[in-house]
Order: sequence, then C-alpha cells, then structure tokens
Amino acid sequence: MLMSFLQKYLVYFRRFAHWVLSIFLFFIGIFSTGGTNQALCAQPKAAGKTIPAVRFYQTHYFMGTEQLTVSQNAMRLDNTAQLRFTLLAKAPDWKITIYRPDDKTYFTEDLKEFQETGLLSDLLIGRKDRIVTDRPMRASTMMLNGFKIERLTSPWTTMKFIKLDGIGAPQTETILYATYKLPTNGGIPLTFVGTHGSVDFITGMKNKGSRETNLDTTKIEKVTVPANFFSLPPGLKKAASIRDVVSGRNNRNQSEAVDEMFTK
Repeated sequence: MLMSFLQKYLVYFRRFAHWVLSIFLFFIGIFSTGGTNQALCAQPKAAGKTIPAVRFYQTHYFMGTEQLTVSQNAMRLDNTAQLRFTLLAKAPDWKITIYRPDDKTYFTEDLKEFQETGLLSDLLIGRKDRIVTDRPMRASTMMLNGFKIERLTSPWTTMKFIKLDGIGAPQTETILYATYKLPTNGGIPLTFVGTHGSVDFITGMKNKGSRETNLDTTKIEKVTVPANFFSLPPGLKKAASIRDVVSGRNNRNQSEAVDEMFTK
C-alpha cells in the first residue's frame, strides 16, 4: 500500500514540476531577445575539410525542439527551444560537453557519469525502460525521407527508431538514452507514443487510456558539416556543473525554484 502511494505521488510530483518549469520557460522565451536564438542556430560554415552526417529534426515532450546531428564518430544535439543548449560528444573518449552560446559557458564530464544522471533530474523526466518489450508487439518497417525506419506497435505503445548501422557509433545510443530517458531499442529513437494510466494531477482530467507523444521526428536528412562542427567553440568559461549550463544563468537568477528542479 505504502509503495503504491509513493509511486503515485512521484508521478504527480513529476507532472507538477514539469508544468511549473514549462510555464516558467514559456515566459523566459517571450522576454528573451531574438539575438540569442540566432546565436544558437548559427552553426559553423562548411569550409575546407568536411564530415558527412545525418540530421534529425525532433521534438521531445519536455525539452522541446532539437536538431540531432550524427556522424560515424561524433554527435551533436542543438536544443532550439527555450533551453537553448548544445551537447557535443565524439571519439575517442566520448566525453560529454554541454555549452551555451548566450552565457558563453560549458561543462564536460565522462560518459559513464553522464549515463547515471543525464541532463535533467529524474523528477522532471522519468526514466523509461531502454527496450520496449510490450506484448503483444507488432514489428514492421517504413520509410521516412529515404531512410528505413523500424516500427514497433502494441495496444499501448508506438515506437519508431533507426538502426545505427552506417549512421553512428554505439555511444550515440547511450548518450541519447541518458538525455531523452526514452526507449531506444539499441538505435536512434525517433518516435515514442505511450498511454496514460491515471488522472492528470494538474488539470484533474481523466487521462487514463489517452495517448501521449513523448518524442517525435519530422524530418531526416543527409548533411555535410565542417570538421570543427563537433568541437567546443573557443572563448567559453567552464561552469560548475552540467545543470548550471543547461538551466542558464538568466533562468537561475530569476528563479531559485528552477535551479532546484534541475538538480537530481
């Protein structure tokens, strides 16, 4: 009985924290200047040596819109929503570096440590199982922008992913699972739609049985990026932690509650 109550309370608290932070970031986005977004989206121009890569345009249910760029030995994740961070990782060590062009701050940590914490607290993004194992499960394939997609469907779940073969390294899947905290099934997750099992704590709506999109991918394309695309830009100052970079100095200055939410 007690364990069941605690589990339900954690679900409700997570939704409440998600709601509060989403509202806060919405207003932060309204009052932010356009120059910040332009700085984030400004990426190195292809000049000299270039690297072939695959780019995914995605929307995560909490972090918002993202551009994921993957090559055979590196990856980069640009958040194009309110959080406005960039994540970098590449061979040979695959250390995780997060930076912000607006704060001009960065932080680097080992992949093993990042696997345990990810970008955000588990209270904000509940960690789901790495592999979808629903039964009964129907497996099929489909095409999206010329790429073969694996699709898994059950009465409760729809998941789509793309295999890493010829696209990226195994570490890419490891990093994406730690970041998105959604099933990958060993590849790059593209879509994950689940089913609500309870009443929404915030709105009181009876969501049981309703569908919720946790991740969606609208486009995949082959791109060519400059050799320094997966490297940290010069002139940045090291922050105290990854979460200090992700939350942003302006956000933390305006709300101590936000800083607490980003802490595990």
